[in-house]
Amino acid sequence: MPWGGEPMTTPSGWISIILGLIILVVLIFAFYQVNKTLGEFKVELEKLKSALEETRRNTEEVKKKLEEV
Repeated sequence: MPWGGEPMTTPSGWISIILGLIILVVLIFAFYQVNKTLGEFKVELEKLKSALEETRRNTEEVKKKLEEV
């Protein structure tokens, strides 16, 4: 302890704490964005799957009609 009897805080200690918090916030935001983007991709993938399934069904119907003719 210095002469005053109070513990001395260094500015570099506070700077490293603040930088650590900023990095933590950035990492949390990045994780949130990745999850959001993956969720959107999931929705788009489901739409594509349903469109493919519908196209497959339509193709089978056309094949049956062509075989009848």
